[in-house]
Amino acid sequence: MVETYKAFIGGEWVDGAGGGAFPVYNPATDEIFAQVATCTPEDVDKAVKAAAAAAPAWGMMPMSARAKMLLKVSQLIMQNLNEIAALETAEHGAPIRNSAGFQVPQIADFFEYAASISRSLTGETLPIGPWCTSMTVREPVGVVGLITPWNVPALMVAWKLAAALVTGNACIVKPASVTPLTTLRLAALCKEAGIPDGAVNVITGPGSTVGEALVAHPGVARIGFTGDTSTGKRIMSLASGLAKPVGLELGGKNAMLVLSDADLEAAVEGAIWGGFFNNGQVCAAASRILVHESLYDEFLQRFVEAAKQIRVGDPMNPETVLGPVPFKEHRDKVESYIASAKAEGAKLVLGGERPTTPETQKGYYLAPTIFADAQNSMTFMQEEIFGPVVGVATFKDDAEAVALANDTSYGLSASVWTKDFKRGLGLARQLQVGTVWLNEHLMIFCEAPWGGCKASGYGKDLSTMVLEEYTTVKHIYMDMNEGPVKPWYGLMK
Repeated sequence: MVETYKAFIGGEWVDGAGGGAFPVYNPATDEIFAQVATCTPEDVDKAVKAAAAAAPAWGMMPMSARAKMLLKVSQLIMQNLNEIAALETAEHGAPIRNSAGFQVPQIADFFEYAASISRSLTGETLPIGPWCTSMTVREPVGVVGLITPWNVPALMVAWKLAAALVTGNACIVKPASVTPLTTLRLAALCKEAGIPDGAVNVITGPGSTVGEALVAHPGVARIGFTGDTSTGKRIMSLASGLAKPVGLELGGKNAMLVLSDADLEAAVEGAIWGGFFNNGQVCAAASRILVHESLYDEFLQRFVEAAKQIRVGDPMNPETVLGPVPFKEHRDKVESYIASAKAEGAKLVLGGERPTTPETQKGYYLAPTIFADAQNSMTFMQEEIFGPVVGVATFKDDAEAVALANDTSYGLSASVWTKDFKRGLGLARQLQVGTVWLNEHLMIFCEAPWGGCKASGYGKDLSTMVLEEYTTVKHIYMDMNEGPVKPWYGLMK
């Protein structure tokens, strides 16, 4: 059965102005299971007007009242966990063990976290002099556009939407066209929780039309974007004409440094998790594994053997570890990187093909793939693949490890594996990234800021820092003089 979904504007479910719809495929079966309204720039304008109408009252509401509504959203997410998880698995291909066991609970957790930290948002009193009081206050920016990716669709929406809402902004979300359904379901839960009509809007359709119209609309005060670097640069270009601030959480080509004194068992476990979780479709995936030459052969042998145990198959099966990638064109792109790695001389030691089990015949599946003898200059070691493909290379000493890790246009994350924490911390300070893990990879949680540098973008999601992304600082000065004479008046005579 093919279900029909509409956009969500001003608290109402609406068709796109052009009346069209686009299909959503189940990547495990290559079958259409939903039709979603195709919005137009006219719908973007309607959403902006709805958000602008809602923003003043929503922004003036006490922070405590907004926080309670977000707590209600968190509770509703957990009450509907199985439904949301199944929907995410159907549209994205993430194994149900991930969507139900990790991703949906994380969505609820961040709504709860945003509610809890919001009441700590304060300004400052500035010590100017006894004749005045001077202070800063933080206020919502107004109407915010949020453009989110397909790799962990609902979670990426939650990171931005919860923070923008609790700080008093009205939001327009443009989800990825291949995975819009969990975002629409989240909007319904926001309405059920009592968030006023117009404070949450979801427009669906191509980024080249509705996404660009959202960025370029003069009624949108700020853009928050998570996605690939090329799209991020396009958003910067469109926003620059209006001097519009943007927050960009972009791609990564993240290094995992296995030092000479690393615990090999722990490092292999970290490489499996960091390299293949969510099919490698994580901006922080450990796609470049750099191993000290003294450990290289043993690490590689253990890594390959461990990766052979990863079960690829039907994502609705609780035993499945890797499901399909979300759409055919992306599988083709990942396969092109596998071909280039072979052509440039990397040694294929595992995978590189489509699995051939009965349950993987129809979907967009790829086997976990490992290349040995990788060189940092190879294309697949420099460009973000966003798939289950990992390159393993060697280094001679710590200085070379840092140089190789930093030899990329990206700067999102890295990990260092060592038993010597002083050594690890020393290397962490030299790595040009936003996050460094020691003896861990891909550990992201609400309390820690998330964001990178270089081509990985700027701005922060998560932590208390995210509240600054969706507020503006206003300075207020109050003259406390009892008489008419100002301290500066003598300078004017």
